[in-house]
Amino acid sequence: MVEKGDFIAIRVLMLTGAYYPEISGAGLQCKTLIRAAQDRALQFSVITTCRDQSLPFLDCVEGVPVYRLKVRKGFFFTLACWLPGIFYLIFKELLPADIIHLHGISRKSYFFLAFGFIFRKQVLLKMTSLGEDDPESVRLRGILHNFFYSLASFYLVPSQALEKKSIRCGISPERLFRLPNGVDLERFHPGRTEEKRAFRTQLGLPQDDLVVFFTGHYSLDKRPHFLAEAWSDLKVSGVSLVLLGSSSLDSYEVSADAVRKVNEVAGKSSLPGKLITIQHSERIEDYYRAADIFVLPSAREGMPNALLEAMASGLACIAARLPGITDILLDNGSCGILFQPDNREELIEALEKLSADQALREKMGLKAQQKASTAYDIRDAAQSYREFVLGISGRHKENR
Repeated sequence: MVEKGDFIAIRVLMLTGAYYPEISGAGLQCKTLIRAAQDRALQFSVITTCRDQSLPFLDCVEGVPVYRLKVRKGFFFTLACWLPGIFYLIFKELLPADIIHLHGISRKSYFFLAFGFIFRKQVLLKMTSLGEDDPESVRLRGILHNFFYSLASFYLVPSQALEKKSIRCGISPERLFRLPNGVDLERFHPGRTEEKRAFRTQLGLPQDDLVVFFTGHYSLDKRPHFLAEAWSDLKVSGVSLVLLGSSSLDSYEVSADAVRKVNEVAGKSSLPGKLITIQHSERIEDYYRAADIFVLPSAREGMPNALLEAMASGLACIAARLPGITDILLDNGSCGILFQPDNREELIEALEKLSADQALREKMGLKAQQKASTAYDIRDAAQSYREFVLGISGRHKENR
């Protein structure tokens, strides 16, 4: 704990697989939550992994200390390189921390879960994706993985689907805390009609086409290749597709197969519009405000930040139906169009329907924006998180 006069602040140590300037869905939500939740009562620090060897070990991002452990080729070589930094972080950050909060679990998390347990810290483990770090999926990854997973004090679940799966798998409801992802409504909001042309000019997007937008890594789970292939079969013209996300094979999340299939679409002689690919942008909100339709073709999610951002930006949305996740966000189709995962014909039908009906796009965009602003404001999520953390810290102090 940090003493400030007669006031004691709770120290929260966040661990995530990627953090600014490198990006991941979990890392972006972590950063957004910290920005909204940090105050006099809560003080954060972050430990993350990174692939960019030029980034410093210790950085300060928006007033928060960020420690980066560099990922190198080979797990054991990486671990050996980490040892000096890890021992430093034990004394500098882990021992003084009141709360250790992990965003997801991997082999790299074992060390922090074990030390958190040994030093009697309150360890929070946020489940980031159904099929990845829900208890059933973790058990399938082996006894060792399941053992370290079980060391968490509490599990944070962002969606109804993850909460139900956890209870079915035997996790006590008292160890679960429902914390939906939140969206920064000051950053993501609808643009004025007259702004769209200006944003398209700045971003190099076609002025007169309908613009369909996707953002995410080129992974098999995110399915950008599936979207590109469906878009290429549209029977209408004047519809361009923008794919924003890393296609670098240096990233473990990127699939060579997904990259190849997108490139094959780009090489077709006849397309309904332009296929535009962007690797990275610091101003992703400008792309939302320049677009007309957002598509989330993912086969696996926890609670998709990109869909929340698109909804908050007032875009008409199309998403693969993921029970307890996207159907909840889009109110079973009243805030957007849902299609069965990997059903190409349904996705094409949804794209053509929204492309042909501006009034429907505007109606769905307005409903989506209202849903995001009332149910998924990051300020509300931060307040719930703050109250939860202060509550368990109080109980923890009483038990020591």
